[in-house]
Formats: sequence, C-alpha cells, structure tokens
Amino acid sequence: MAITWSELRRRVTRLGAALDVVVRSDPEVCGLSGENFFLSLHHGGQGDCSVHELSLIDCPNELVLMEFERWMRGAGHVLDL
Repeated sequence: MAITWSELRRRVTRLGAALDVVVRSDPEVCGLSGENFFLSLHHGGQGDCSVHELSLIDCPNELVLMEFERWMRGAGHVLDL
C-alpha cells in the first residue's frame, strides 16, 4: 500500500525534528536540508535526495524517503521515528 502525501509530509516533519533542521512544506513540495544532506518530495509523486556523495533524482517519493533514511543512518544519524 502506498504512503499518502499527508503521511509522507508527517514523516518528513518527524525527520526534521530528529535532525534538528527546519522542514519546508507547502501543498506541492516538502523537504529539508542540512550541511551534507538534502531531501525534497513532490506532490506529483517524484522526489530527490542526497547524503554526502549518494543521491537519487526524480524517483518515487517512497523510495527516496526510504533511501534517505537508510543513508542517514549509515552516516551515523540517529532517527527514532
């Protein structure tokens, strides 16, 4: 079952809180960024992310979010969501 846009936005908000960064969010786009990472999800279903040298561009939102979380954990960030 696909994650809804509202659920994706809530998850990004929780990620922002865990990473202590500001989440930008409007009806079409939500995301966050820090010194070595970036995440952007789009209401249309495709998103982008990068963590250090790893990146996904124009991939399904759910995959982008899953890989972003995995890469951030691999980089040593604690994400208790």
